Amino acid sequence: MSRADTATVPASFDDVTPAWLAGVLGTPVRAVGIEPFAEGTAFLGRLARIAVDHERPDLTTRFVLKLPTDDPGGRRVGRLLDTWRREALFYEHLAPQVAEAVPTAYYIGADPEHDRWAVLMADLHPWAPGDQVVGATPEQAATAVDQLARLHGLWWGHRRTTATRWLPGIDHPGVGILQDAVVAALPRFEERFGHRLPATPTTWLRRFAPNLRAFLADLADGPLTVAHADYRVENLLFSPDAGRVSVIDWQTAMLTHGATDLSFFLATNLTVEERRRHEEDLVARYVDGLRRHGVTAADTAGVAHVHRSAHLWWMAMLANNLSTIDPPTERGRRLFWTMLERLWLAAQDHDAGRVLDRPPAG
Repeated sequence: MSRADTATVPASFDDVTPAWLAGVLGTPVRAVGIEPFAEGTAFLGRLARIAVDHERPDLTTRFVLKLPTDDPGGRRVGRLLDTWRREALFYEHLAPQVAEAVPTAYYIGADPEHDRWAVLMADLHPWAPGDQVVGATPEQAATAVDQLARLHGLWWGHRRTTATRWLPGIDHPGVGILQDAVVAALPRFEERFGHRLPATPTTWLRRFAPNLRAFLADLADGPLTVAHADYRVENLLFSPDAGRVSVIDWQTAMLTHGATDLSFFLATNLTVEERRRHEEDLVARYVDGLRRHGVTAADTAGVAHVHRSAHLWWMAMLANNLSTIDPPTERGRRLFWTMLERLWLAAQDHDAGRVLDRPPAG
């Protein structure tokens, strides 16, 4: 893995020349092919497949390069959440601990002064992401939940170290700044989407937003782990038989209760019908997976509660993010709406608003 001089961090795919790649990969490069993809659905990033004709027989010729989005709304969200720095630090400090679960990173570029960031990683073709609009298949859902339990189990009960000092988390008072951002975003969000969503969960969201800090304080009392915080099938690369999965897009990695990832995955990645049919079994599968990876029964006792109540957290996060991001494609707009509709219905199914009547921790 290489972290090159900040002056070399590419601002666009046009900067990815044979000379640049030769410096990054440490081998002469004869030719480069660049194919952008996932336009309109990679909301905070730009992605391109990079085919490299080089002279190292031990090195892959297929890569994926990730750069920050050039959408103004996405840039605002990314800066607020510090997403690109998070991903660079994840690949530098934490990815080596889970090498079998993430693509190998060959270059991590960081130039905060000019807001330039880049990660060059292995292309795992023919492994491919799922289709969130269509919905996860039963096989994909089971594999994704198993991987989630494996990752969370590794870091369950984590206490900060030098390697994770940078990691945002609900245990850090600074995360409360999101409360003000969400409150400010709600009018614009409701103007865009509110008329199409079930009214009761939206009412809960209005009550929840001004009390987000209290919710986070309550959550911080439980066991924490390194969570992905955007765990969806389009950020998962499945093997052709869907029996294995590699996890990409660590821009929102954070320290929180693991069931928040589970909540988001089940609510927004399965069709409403499939979620209602399989949700209980998948929650139990996650708990069983945690226990297989060393988490005690006592530490999994709160999973079901957090899984339900975290719907409010995700409603707040989507309201904040989707109030400003404008996807340039029809599929991107369908993906927005699909996530919102499924999440609002999941919150309604679980009566998530009842947690608003519980006294906060402390």
